[in-house]
Amino acid sequence: MLTILVILPIVAASFLALLTYGKEKYTGPVVLVGSLITSAMVVYDSLVSPGAVQQIAWFGISGYTIHITTQLLPLNIILSLLIAIITPLIMFYSMGYMEVKTERPRFYFEIGIFAAAMLLFAIAGNFITMFIAWEMLGVTSYLLIGFWYQKDNPPYAARKSISTILIGDFAMLAAMLSVWVSYHTFSFSRILALPTNPVLPIAMFLVLVATFTKSAQFPFHEWLADAMEGPTPVSAFLHSSTMVKAGVFLVLVLFPLFVKSGLSELILAIGIISALLGASNAISSHHIKKILAYSTIEDLGLMFVAIGLHAIIAAVLFFIVQAFYKALLFMSAGSIMRANGEEEDIYKTYGSYKRKLLYIPMLIGVLSIAGIFPLSGFFGKAAIDAAALSNTYVYIILAVIDFATSAYIFRWLFIHSRREPAHVELSYSSIPKSMLYSGAITSVLVLAAAIAFFNVSGFLSYYAYASKLSIGLAEAVIESAIVIFGISASYYLFHVKKPSGTVTTKAYYVLFNSVMVNAAYSYIAKAVMYFAEGINLIEEMLYGFFASGAYGIIAMSAGLRKIVTGDANDYLIAFVAGIILIILIMLV
Repeated sequence: MLTILVILPIVAASFLALLTYGKEKYTGPVVLVGSLITSAMVVYDSLVSPGAVQQIAWFGISGYTIHITTQLLPLNIILSLLIAIITPLIMFYSMGYMEVKTERPRFYFEIGIFAAAMLLFAIAGNFITMFIAWEMLGVTSYLLIGFWYQKDNPPYAARKSISTILIGDFAMLAAMLSVWVSYHTFSFSRILALPTNPVLPIAMFLVLVATFTKSAQFPFHEWLADAMEGPTPVSAFLHSSTMVKAGVFLVLVLFPLFVKSGLSELILAIGIISALLGASNAISSHHIKKILAYSTIEDLGLMFVAIGLHAIIAAVLFFIVQAFYKALLFMSAGSIMRANGEEEDIYKTYGSYKRKLLYIPMLIGVLSIAGIFPLSGFFGKAAIDAAALSNTYVYIILAVIDFATSAYIFRWLFIHSRREPAHVELSYSSIPKSMLYSGAITSVLVLAAAIAFFNVSGFLSYYAYASKLSIGLAEAVIESAIVIFGISASYYLFHVKKPSGTVTTKAYYVLFNSVMVNAAYSYIAKAVMYFAEGINLIEEMLYGFFASGAYGIIAMSAGLRKIVTGDANDYLIAFVAGIILIILIMLV
């Protein structure tokens, strides 16, 4: 079976969703069934055709045929299975979340195509296929982030995301041209097998810029927090197994080329900066979903740190476990907002403990992201910390990030778990069952994902650069002690002292550096605008100069035209005058 066929059920279901206007109760089930069929086909292909590489001729140009190429190597299988597992859960969650019936056909169409684009990206075997999926992800994410376009903020957030990602699109196109000039192929497997070319470092640097924009890494990270203006299912999908993982995944696939290009240190540095910025903003933000968004920036930064340290298995393990606990936490956040009248400020939300089917799964997600043994998040973070033992400075930074993560995620939990004041009315009992059940199922996956620690090394033994995971007892104890210390600090500051949320310290403005980054974006945009205006002014001056010359010549031509009278006497006088003028010039 052609691998690319796995996207057809979800694509077909997405287009069918557009036909359900007037019968919106069928929209969610249609797309859910389509996603389940696609998931079953992904599992079947992964079991029956591992390692398969397939090509479909698209069109020819100058004797070369452009192919749509798919592959099912171990890394492709991992991402494909993550998407196959998360997609039906997101669709199921959305069935309860999308209250406005008339919005359902458009929503399910857009999120279905988004899922299909990510699945195509996961199985891409060359730059052409990858770039098609890459662009589909950008367009559909723009539509989903700005889904509620009638509000003030979503259109702005959508424009910001697509503007940032567009930078990466141009970088990716330039990288593809460089690769073609150097290797005359777009195939990943062939490029990886060929010797290093002098152009390779330039091409890989451009690819890296593109991955940083897609995976929200410094200095392109702020679009991801603003993307929270989209519906919560979109946030859960975006942050768990789709789009933001695309950049990390592409770096993993092309990892040997980045090593040959000497870019490991850059990947490490950007990962560290992004993780620190994400943790800093998460610990100071008040927005219930933006806290999780900044946490995702931190998570993605840690993946790049692991890649920069050449700890590929650790990066893949964290890649897997993060998908489940982040999907669970966003689902939980959506349920809390629903019960609190769609309130987004955590200091104005209460009573999440009231619904056990919500609170217990959410607690599992919180414990996992904090890094509590034996949950999957512990293994993911401990593996990256263990890989950093050879670099003391990096290890200390990771320890600080571990402390911050446990502190801010329990802050997030403690604050909205408070008992509500007398004047506040909550509606936890009215949360749709599909929202609660999908969260409960995801919490089971968070628990089960710990199994990946014991299997991922063997599964990726296909790759020469893969090394076995190892977490020593000392590293595990240190990791646990740091996490417990962070939880204790959070318990005292946000549960015992019960802060109101009013900003009274300068530390807040230091930690919440999002404002400064966005101001920097504004200054850069203005500088580009002024530069463009300067270029336009120079262009107008040059145009004026040449236009003046042209107008002068036209005027001279018009004047000369007047002396053409047709009178032979006039011509004879002019001829004699010309001869006399020539003689005088020669004599002088």
